[in-house]
Amino acid sequence: MGQAFPGFGEACSALCALVWAFAVILFRKSGDHFPPVVLNLFKGLVGLSMMLVTLPLVGVDYVPAGTTAGDWGILLLSGTLGIGVADSLFFASLNRIGAGRFAVIDSLYSPSVIFWSLLLLSEPLGPMLPVAVALMGAATVIGSWRPEEATRAHDRRDAWTGILLGVAAVVIMAFGIVLAKPALDRTDPWWATTVRLVGGVAFLAVQGMTPAHRAATLAALRPGPAWRVAIPGSVLGAWLSMLLWVFGMKYTYTTTASVLNQTTNMWVILLAAVFLREPLRARHYLAVALGFGAGWLATVA
Repeated sequence: MGQAFPGFGEACSALCALVWAFAVILFRKSGDHFPPVVLNLFKGLVGLSMMLVTLPLVGVDYVPAGTTAGDWGILLLSGTLGIGVADSLFFASLNRIGAGRFAVIDSLYSPSVIFWSLLLLSEPLGPMLPVAVALMGAATVIGSWRPEEATRAHDRRDAWTGILLGVAAVVIMAFGIVLAKPALDRTDPWWATTVRLVGGVAFLAVQGMTPAHRAATLAALRPGPAWRVAIPGSVLGAWLSMLLWVFGMKYTYTTTASVLNQTTNMWVILLAAVFLREPLRARHYLAVALGFGAGWLATVA
């Protein structure tokens, strides 16, 4: 499957960031009803169900001809790492150190993708890409850091544990992304998205059935008022944005896509101001300008 037009991969990566930002706003509201692990599993189940319905509609077989056991294995592992393990580590880190501190850790995302891409894929590194990564990191920290969370008292041991879990989450997520790239290049993106979701949902289903989460998981699967927000968020976050993410990763360099994906932090700032009535301060405007500037640099790097 060829590109629809020049820059198609970059456009998908940028649009993925916007769609995921809308999903994040809905997930913030869903978090009032579901604990993080259960919400993650619910999101994955909705996304996987959507993909299983979508495949025949776009003329893609559930087991396409020419796919190899290696493709299955790599994509399942990528989904397990990126959707299952990394997200679980992310939630564990978030509970210990808060969103403000995690924003600093999240700025490691693009550098981690670049590191794994250079190591495993030997992708070229444009002269402006490091500048774009630096600007995106600065924008993420400036826009997401919350002084009230940064000064809140934390148990030192929990803080260090949260930091280590957060770093592990970002590095593992980046590794899962880069790991999938060769298989994405060889396979249909609709099918590849489905297989990654299977890997992630299988891992999360086991986690969701542990004694700590079983009751909340079963409650979330029963229709209720929370579904009015959780289902639209899951359709956007685990179906549409996942498809755009895979198309972006397939049709451009992972290094470029990673910077464009991270503009989601800038969109969240703007959308939170519109829909959640969160105040916009001078540092937010600076962060948005730096973030979108970094995204533009990534496309010309």
